[in-house]
Amino acid sequence: MAALTDLSDLINRSTGGNSGTPENMFMFKVARHAGAAVTAVPIAGRPYSLIRYDGNPGPMAAPTTWANPDNTTDGSLKQADPGGGREKWLTQFQATGLVAGTLILYDRLGHNGNLSGTTTTAQTFTGSITRYTDGVGNMAWYEIYGNTTTILGTTATTCTISYTNEAGTSSRTSAAIPIGGTGFREGNQVRFFPLQSGDKGIQSVENCDLVATTGTAGAFGITIAHPLATCVISAAGVGGWRDFSTGLPGMPEIQTGACLSLLWIASVTTAPEVMGSVAMVEA
Repeated sequence: MAALTDLSDLINRSTGGNSGTPENMFMFKVARHAGAAVTAVPIAGRPYSLIRYDGNPGPMAAPTTWANPDNTTDGSLKQADPGGGREKWLTQFQATGLVAGTLILYDRLGHNGNLSGTTTTAQTFTGSITRYTDGVGNMAWYEIYGNTTTILGTTATTCTISYTNEAGTSSRTSAAIPIGGTGFREGNQVRFFPLQSGDKGIQSVENCDLVATTGTAGAFGITIAHPLATCVISAAGVGGWRDFSTGLPGMPEIQTGACLSLLWIASVTTAPEVMGSVAMVEA
């Protein structure tokens, strides 16, 4: 971030000086899928994907084969790429909503869908990425797509992934996490894969393996992502705000082509409706 010399330079660029090209983007998400009310009741403390919620940005279609989403992908914020050899930086992130929870802004690096909750052999694919390719800080999760018709079965089992870590070591295996059964089958739910001891990130994912069937094929997929910022909404109607020019962890870079997307960590058992904004500047 050497191109931003000091606070005066940031203020100048944020007001359009020195080719700062400031971009302030408003967003909102409502608890609906294609006009129908979201049926899955969140469980407090668990993460949920908002990328298929209606709103602005509009929803993403569930992926099928592996793809690398970018800032043209539906469901993302669709910010402009930096120009003139400059880099783009996140300066502010704020949100409020109808219920309490935590909003996470992340770059969605790669994803697939059409994985089955009844297949008990490894479901293989080539899950490579094109941003944050060193893998450091990247996360992986499973994501259950659909609203009612494609949720998983009522039988609880566990799931692991095989991945390549930040050092380029392949055939690493995550810890097993629950999938299927009450609380682990509903649409939009996300569950993070804990990495093998000593690992700090993910360069790619090679397969997903269920120990036993959930009883229903449903539809879920694996996502690789790079988290960028969190914003806490402490109560309904109360705004959370992050100013990265004055606080840790410093200004996150928004890489060219970033698929900026939202996760929700529920505080209450009500589907979220949120609105907020992000501010970015080039340098």
